Amino acid sequence: MLLVILTIIPLIGALVLFFTWNKSINIPFITSAVVLVLGSLGLKGVFGGMPLTYRIPLSGPFVPTFHADPLSTIFVMLAAFLWFVISIYAPEYMKHEGKTRIFDLCTLLTFSAVLGVFLAGDLFTMLLFFELMTIASYFWVVHRWNKEAISAGYFYLFFSIIGGLFLALGIVLMGAATNDVLPAIGAGPVIPSDPRMFAWSIVLFVAGFGIKAGMVPLHLWLPHAHSVAPTPSSALLSGLLIKVGAYGLIRVGEFAGWGMRLGSGVAWLGPSLTVLGTCTMLVGVTAALLQSNAKRLLAYHSVSQMGYIILGLGIGLYLGADGGFGLLGAIYHIFNHALFKAALFLGVGVIYIHTKETNLYNLGGLWRRFPVTAVLMFVAVLGITGAPGLNGYASKTLLHHALSLAAETGTPWVVWVERLFLVVGVGTAASFTKLYYLIFLGKPTKIEVSDGRAPRLQLAMGLLAVVMVGIGLKPELFPKAMAVPAARVLGMEDAAAALVGLSFWNLGDVTGMLITLSLGVLVCWAGLRSGVFHWQPPFWLTLEGLGKQAGLGISVFGRIVADFYRSAVAAVHDAGRAMGSRLYLAIRKFDQSRSGTIGGITLKGISADAAILIGILAFLIAWYTLINLGLLA
Repeated sequence: MLLVILTIIPLIGALVLFFTWNKSINIPFITSAVVLVLGSLGLKGVFGGMPLTYRIPLSGPFVPTFHADPLSTIFVMLAAFLWFVISIYAPEYMKHEGKTRIFDLCTLLTFSAVLGVFLAGDLFTMLLFFELMTIASYFWVVHRWNKEAISAGYFYLFFSIIGGLFLALGIVLMGAATNDVLPAIGAGPVIPSDPRMFAWSIVLFVAGFGIKAGMVPLHLWLPHAHSVAPTPSSALLSGLLIKVGAYGLIRVGEFAGWGMRLGSGVAWLGPSLTVLGTCTMLVGVTAALLQSNAKRLLAYHSVSQMGYIILGLGIGLYLGADGGFGLLGAIYHIFNHALFKAALFLGVGVIYIHTKETNLYNLGGLWRRFPVTAVLMFVAVLGITGAPGLNGYASKTLLHHALSLAAETGTPWVVWVERLFLVVGVGTAASFTKLYYLIFLGKPTKIEVSDGRAPRLQLAMGLLAVVMVGIGLKPELFPKAMAVPAARVLGMEDAAAALVGLSFWNLGDVTGMLITLSLGVLVCWAGLRSGVFHWQPPFWLTLEGLGKQAGLGISVFGRIVADFYRSAVAAVHDAGRAMGSRLYLAIRKFDQSRSGTIGGITLKGISADAAILIGILAFLIAWYTLINLGLLA
């Protein structure tokens, strides 16, 4: 029952807000605090090996099921904490955006939907909450209702609907492949009766959840949506909502089988996710380096960082029983990315409401006006770049160990993936050096800057910074206490063994990360001095441009097909009318008199068609009579 209560608490908050809105009462704050406290107390037992399952007592073919295990609890607690932080930040920020009531209402509905996805005990229940999340969060994206926001909202809604359709079809195929209408979440690997159909269901799940995760080439919606939404929404979209896609991919891996050699039908899953994750990292960081808009830079880095996570999941599946580092690193990085990416968006939001500017080249020298924000942003920048002592270093270290272990197999493509992993690390350091330098350390801006005091906004950022530093100073705590139980319940029984003998502070890892950061700073300096970072590629060269051209091509083709269809229908219709007219005239010519003739008998007042009908009936009666008399064999 607790699982249902956690899910409906935000709905209750939304109802209260809808009927009795009071600006002096922060309902999202109260709601998120209640969920955070109640969830922390009620779900702590699942880490001790006591998962919770609850079926709503309803009759019928579909009974909604809720399930909580260590993995879903990590996501629930992360969601509650982020919503709590944003509820502190949003009231002050939304004064500058307006439509606060609508924003709060959508925030609460989205919160409920996200909790429902994480606590769903079956695929259909997950799909229902997934669609509710899409609808509620759509109003975040179109909040300003200008041309750019509406266009981004269209992209977001279109891709989300496509993702939902993929998931729905995947559920149908999964049910057919397993002879189970609704395969349970948390029940372990699926043994399909039809491996081929099961493999196709996995493909659809990867595509559906991949869209939500911003996986290349299904990421086209993300930079648009995250950059136009209000900053609190951007923080939640990037910090948590795209993690719904990652959560779904982890559950897909559970269906295939974590910690075991995948069957021939899905043996491709691990290598495919590894390659897709690598491409996602590369595309995201490359696009981010060329951005001049701070929010779009952060949005593209959401793509890149999700690449790290997808890569970790792929390596974990590829290595089978030895994939503990990959799975643990992915779960760890999901948690860490939510913290520092939310902090980065909130920091950019502070700058925006005081300068009304997000173009990096129009900013500069703001550390004097915003010293607290500058310090907190610096912590977040160190976190995402993987600096030792911050949270990002710990999860990236686990992912690097997973890649190194995979590279020891000697497989050439894995070796190249490891090299590209290091290249992306340098690119990440370069792009965030660029972001921080141009905002706080560059030539002082000439634009008007309002009062830099923002205590509530900085308090929210400070909470995130404290957690990031705490994790960074004790990097082994999270994996041992939370990630290992989650990996075990997924089937990775030897997950704890991967951490035996691992020291996050070994000289090789620390030195390697410091070299990566140093190279990133040099790349940033070279890029700014040479003007490379100022170069804007033609839109048609970007994936977004290619996607738009493909969309236009499909639209043109659709119009051609539609025009052909309309012409064909019109031709058939005209031909039918002409034929009908000729037939009608023929019947009228045949039926000019009101008298019918049968043989030599004229029947007055009977039309020709009636006479013909009478004749046919008479023939049938005679035929039937002769057969019964035996006169016809």
